[in-house]
Amino acid sequence: MARGLKFWMAAPEATPLEPCDVPLALGALLLRAAAEAQARSPLIGVSLVDAVLARRHELTRLEAAEMRLSCQAVAAAAPDDTACFAAMLARAVAYRERLALAHCLCEVMATSDGTPSAVQTALWLSENLLFVSPCDISESQVG
Repeated sequence: MARGLKFWMAAPEATPLEPCDVPLALGALLLRAAAEAQARSPLIGVSLVDAVLARRHELTRLEAAEMRLSCQAVAAAAPDDTACFAAMLARAVAYRERLALAHCLCEVMATSDGTPSAVQTALWLSENLLFVSPCDISESQVG
């Protein structure tokens, strides 16, 4: 895990989050959400996270899996409370970055399952973990 990211998680108000660490931090949040949502929604798993990372960062499957491993290290070091971690990221990461991840999440979930519940889950995650307004995610992008 990047040293700057470790310092930022320890003192987010004192240390800025470096732009190069944003993808790993948001990926860690997505992994946390996937782990917590497994009981509710089996749609959200490692393969979904890999697909979202691949789409968002234009990666191959192998590259996305490698990135996920780095994100797992960040998720393990992040605050235990996922809601707190999400709020920290919302304050530190530009809205457009969070919105771009939300778009990818919605697109992947809509194409992987296509059911209204998958789209609703993606919108719920976007709003509650990425702090993205559902109004900003157009219907054309969520199916």
